[in-house]
Amino acid sequence: MSKTTRREFLKTIGLAAASVPALSISPSCAFSAQRRASKGKPNIVFIFIDDLGYKDLACFGSTYYETPNIDKLASDGIVFTSAYANAPNCAPTRACLISGQYTPRHGVYTVGTPERGKARLRKLIPIPNRTNLDSKIVTLPQALKTAGYKTACIGKWHLGDKKPFRPEDRGFDVVFRRSRRGHFTSDGRYLTDVLTDESLKFIEQNRDRPFFLYLSHHTVHTPIQAKKEIIEKYKKKKSSAEHNNPTYAAMIESMDDSVGAVCDKLDELGLSDNTVVFFFSDNGGYANATSMVPLRGSKGMLYEGGIRVPMIARWPGKIKSGRSCDVPV
Repeated sequence: MSKTTRREFLKTIGLAAASVPALSISPSCAFSAQRRASKGKPNIVFIFIDDLGYKDLACFGSTYYETPNIDKLASDGIVFTSAYANAPNCAPTRACLISGQYTPRHGVYTVGTPERGKARLRKLIPIPNRTNLDSKIVTLPQALKTAGYKTACIGKWHLGDKKPFRPEDRGFDVVFRRSRRGHFTSDGRYLTDVLTDESLKFIEQNRDRPFFLYLSHHTVHTPIQAKKEIIEKYKKKKSSAEHNNPTYAAMIESMDDSVGAVCDKLDELGLSDNTVVFFFSDNGGYANATSMVPLRGSKGMLYEGGIRVPMIARWPGKIKSGRSCDVPV
């Protein structure tokens, strides 16, 4: 895999930004932008994983977890080896992703309250924290809607459940969420599969217009639960010193199947060449389920293991395949 220079990286990012010129237009221009937007706009797919560690993919070094679909995504695109989440837990990172702002600007510093845990271990003056994304902030889906995109939030939101903070209030046309009490639904389906099916349906229904799909999986967040038949497969497989949890490995395989299904659907509909796909995690891995070695720390910590994440981008014909980039992003 060849290296990408800083100049090449900036060129790639500039190309992606230039492909959606209406992102910075004012609301007064929205109508004319929507009329122009049906041609020449790339589809955008975010596949966002919850608590996936830096080395939890074969293409990032794991010899135990099997991720052939994600590995193919990596070989067809660019791998970012120095990608960093904006925080070591999920809500702040999601707020940064959706708003384009750093944490001190949007005010979502942590999940819930910073006054958790033993009082003697807390800061003397806790950081003021928001549990939702300020409704005055213009979000990425709102900007993309102005540019003529159909938008969907499938899966975890975590930035407010009441008006005006819900995803349907923040620019998403289609919203599919489930209250997660474990990774199996009441009818026995695996949640990763349910969210994948809804994503495929959205792609199918919007094949003839530019779309933004935010597939935000609950996996591989706790509880560590997976399909029995896949767990049995990993029980029989030789594990490594760092990675040795069959159930967690099975969760990763189902996640990989999801990525494969989305990419296959894009291929089937002839949309791959006009679709930029981003794959990334919201923070480091959960220490009791996986290992970030040789990185120090894990989810919840500001060491490398808590904020350094796997990231991949693919856009056939625009992003050179088989590349890696060590420029911090």
